[in-house]
Amino acid sequence: MQIDNDLKSKLQADPNATVSLIIRTKDNRDEDLEALRARGLKIRHTYSLISAVAVEGPASAALAVARESWIVSMEFDQEVHAL
Repeated sequence: MQIDNDLKSKLQADPNATVSLIIRTKDNRDEDLEALRARGLKIRHTYSLISAVAVEGPASAALAVARESWIVSMEFDQEVHAL
């Protein structure tokens, strides 16, 4: 996966910071979720309509997991408001 430069910069700026992210995966396979947990990321929510999970954990863990081939995209988990 090619991580967005802005996201990468923010994660690298404070590797010990706790971040909340949405990570899209090729499939929400159990072994993928276990790999996220093994890297120190807490699974907050698993989405059923799309292959994605909401995670929380150290920025350094997010940077490490971004190199996995089964990761499609990664973005900060932010509040969404309807117009």
